[in-house]
Amino acid sequence: MKVIWKIALLLVILLGLFYLMDTRVKENEPLESPVKHGTAIPVPEKQLNSQVVGAERPDQGLSIFVGKTTEQLIKTYGDPDRIEPSAYGYEWWIYLDDPYFMAGVSGEQVNQVFSADSQVNMSPFTIGQDVNQVYRSTIIESEVDVQLGSNLYMFSLKSEDIANRALVKFKDLYAQVYVDEEDAKIEGIRFIEPKTLVIHQPYDMEYSGEMISISPPSASIQMEVDRAMERQVFELTNEYRKNHGLTELKNDYWLGVLAREHSKDMALENYFSNESPSTGTLSDRLKTSGFVHRKAGENIAFNYVDAIEAVHGWLNSSAHRQVLLDSDFSHLGTGVYGKYYTQDFIQNENKKKENLNLNTE
Repeated sequence: MKVIWKIALLLVILLGLFYLMDTRVKENEPLESPVKHGTAIPVPEKQLNSQVVGAERPDQGLSIFVGKTTEQLIKTYGDPDRIEPSAYGYEWWIYLDDPYFMAGVSGEQVNQVFSADSQVNMSPFTIGQDVNQVYRSTIIESEVDVQLGSNLYMFSLKSEDIANRALVKFKDLYAQVYVDEEDAKIEGIRFIEPKTLVIHQPYDMEYSGEMISISPPSASIQMEVDRAMERQVFELTNEYRKNHGLTELKNDYWLGVLAREHSKDMALENYFSNESPSTGTLSDRLKTSGFVHRKAGENIAFNYVDAIEAVHGWLNSSAHRQVLLDSDFSHLGTGVYGKYYTQDFIQNENKKKENLNLNTE
């Protein structure tokens, strides 16, 4: 009889350990953009020299629409599934299926296109392509210039930039090649016209002449921008997961509210951490909000140009990548407040909505 009780006790202990392991919560260190935006350096005392001669523009693929009218885009792909604002004055046209891509639109002109869909023609590159093939056939420089009238802007790429988001110059067109460093494959491509690239300032930059400035969005427009980026972060996350053979995550409204509140809390209380001074850790927040889960994870980021850059940053940070590409997770909530981005993941989501205690105002 004593043996039976010992065995039963051992089983209880093992089951308890198994449960604790399965309810683990993964919180990573915050990820900040490697580029300090708004810190472009004027160099009036010297003349920057144009160094890179742009290759001929691709004559096929999605890039041919950059610089063309929206009428031409609609003629080929139809009306977008969504049109939503950006923080830079242009709109994003979102095409969700067959194929998935995003087009930036200023007025009636396309200023950029982005896709992570392997079914999209992103000539001369291919989503999923071995990046070493690109390095062998394409000039990759650490300094790339943009000439706008009498003004010259010079981007300086760090070694990590060249490794995972190289900038390639064509005539009146630039390509940002987003690479999965671990797999050494192209994960996404953004073709962008010169002026919009300078406005974004996605790399360290010096300039000679006048700096291009844009007015920040009003409070109401910024709220729309935040909601738009939340949708984009969610969709890009699933696109990257699909590229890695993983199941897509389901969008959870209340988990999104939880993520949004954390981004808002960081912005208003001026801190940058997974742990809030007022609401505690992710585990605390999930418990307070009534979420029941077996496993959870959180990624946060700050000061990235947009959703494309933020999700790519997470992909190439080892700890954040583990959460982003975790096959166990089933649901995702995304929250954006200004330059603060939060992703909250859970496995086997089974929450009691009547217990949720979230301030959604």
